[in-house]
Amino acid sequence: MIVTSSTKFNTRIVSVGMASIWLGTVMILLPFIAALLLLIIAKWKADTTGFVMWVFVVIMALTYFKTDAGVVFLASIAGFIKSYPIALMVCTSIFMITYMQKTGALDRIIVAFKTLGGEGKEPFQIMFINIGLGCFLVSIGATPVTMLPPIMVALGYSSMAAVALPAIGYDPLTTFALLAIPAVIFQSVISKLFGGAFPTLAESGFIFSLFMPIVTTGIAFGMMFIAGGKKLLFQKNSLLFASVGGLTTGGTAILVNGLAKLLKNDGFVQLTGLIAGLFTCFAMLLLAKIKGYKIFDESNLTDADLEIKKKMPLWKAFLPWIILVVLGAVINFVPQIHNFFFSELAMSIKIGGTNPIALKVFWNAWFLVIVATIISMPFLGVKNGVLLDSLRTWAKRAIRPVFSAAIFFSVAFVMNWSGATGAINSETGKWIIVPENNMISILADVSAIIFGNFYPMVVPFIGLLGGFVSGSETSAIVMFTQYQFTTGKNLGLLDQSIVVMGAANGVGGGLASVLSPAKIQNATAVIDKQGIEGEVIKKTAPIALLMTISVAVLTLCWVNRYPWYYWIAAFAAEICLLLIFYLLVMAIQKLIKKRAARKQTEQTTGEEKKEEESK
Repeated sequence: MIVTSSTKFNTRIVSVGMASIWLGTVMILLPFIAALLLLIIAKWKADTTGFVMWVFVVIMALTYFKTDAGVVFLASIAGFIKSYPIALMVCTSIFMITYMQKTGALDRIIVAFKTLGGEGKEPFQIMFINIGLGCFLVSIGATPVTMLPPIMVALGYSSMAAVALPAIGYDPLTTFALLAIPAVIFQSVISKLFGGAFPTLAESGFIFSLFMPIVTTGIAFGMMFIAGGKKLLFQKNSLLFASVGGLTTGGTAILVNGLAKLLKNDGFVQLTGLIAGLFTCFAMLLLAKIKGYKIFDESNLTDADLEIKKKMPLWKAFLPWIILVVLGAVINFVPQIHNFFFSELAMSIKIGGTNPIALKVFWNAWFLVIVATIISMPFLGVKNGVLLDSLRTWAKRAIRPVFSAAIFFSVAFVMNWSGATGAINSETGKWIIVPENNMISILADVSAIIFGNFYPMVVPFIGLLGGFVSGSETSAIVMFTQYQFTTGKNLGLLDQSIVVMGAANGVGGGLASVLSPAKIQNATAVIDKQGIEGEVIKKTAPIALLMTISVAVLTLCWVNRYPWYYWIAAFAAEICLLLIFYLLVMAIQKLIKKRAARKQTEQTTGEEKKEEESK
């Protein structure tokens, strides 16, 4: 058994017994295994899968883990309510996009994007549209996987590339999507585990941002491979645009969050994706200008596109987003306004023995989205049934994604409060939990036993699993942050190292966005290419896994505070192992091709002999 600095941990292991711990671990993993099978084999939707998973967890909590029935019920309710910032952001952003679609604003924006670049400018187009605009759009509540595929098809990319590139393009900064809701939720969860004072949003946002450059740059190169294979990847312009674009995106994330930490201004964090997207777009435009590219080209516009262009000026089409950006800047950059909405109007509620939930209604991104949409209505119009039609379409589109976003929070809350007896501690106001019956404690014990000081390498893959199952980085954060916290405590890690593990879990969950069946299906639907989801995932999965491995190595070195030469050795070992694996795969493929060629030759020879004999 691995010895840790936690005496309580060792005592618990002895008192509970290894057999009980391993059996409990198997029981906890069953819902996740079932969810994977439902998603991959049965091809269920994320919301249905989430509900079934919740039922599994509730039954186990009530029976095997001896949780009070009232606790299970109230924890599920608390999870639903806790999910409201992300669930309502999904809800309101769908309404904004639907309204823009019905008024013609979205079509006008798509036409504008179609004019970007031209033939032979693929590296510029890929980086500008899918990483620059992708990060900007998802940061303000738009959805790249539903907006950008039609543009990529219009620019001449294959259906597979048109789906895969937008899906993976905004992946690196998913933590700062939807005005940084995932980062906000992470800070809310982790700070309560530490007692409320540490870390601040700026501190946790800065730790997240330090993962970004390696991920953004890696994904930028991966996008070139998706679009044109090795031929496009190793072109001089591809290497140049991918390097500059990836480093600009990741570097801007560090700059914005570094300023937030230095100035102790949490409001900067919410604008990370927006600023990083704009900076990346500007860097790509500047680089294209230096290269002498013709940036705007209307030669590929159809007559229908030109008619759309005449009907609406571009500023009016962008108006909801412009208003949203202004509102976000004002409410986050003006200290008095930020403090009023964030602190004075926090509106905390408490459900049973759970932690208080601060609603912060007027500060949350979903509220800004709905306000921006309403303000834009006099300009975009509500006549001819546009508003009513928008509401009808929105109701059809929003129900399942909103429920999906919420149900996984309930799963997480039931797991976190499993083993609670129903009695409330008079000092803390929280339910009293029996550690031996708590799912998170059991998972943390097993993780510490199996992996010890190498556990940080596993963390990003746990996030990847949570993100794949739930389709959301935020859900992965809620499901597993307490797990990372408890395991970190068992291993005797410093507080900052535990936050790093929590952040790595979130980054892994973000990388799973490109593997999420729900998101890929949305992208294929808008270009009428349903059925190519498997092909897309086959292309994007290796890139997501490669980036997750890189994050795992970075997490291991960072959490254990290795000296600089250990970092170099760790990444050198990663590169060598990946190179060996790549050569092995290439050798196997070559062997398969040779066997196929030999079989074809033998078959041809046999047919020729038969023809000669018949003659």
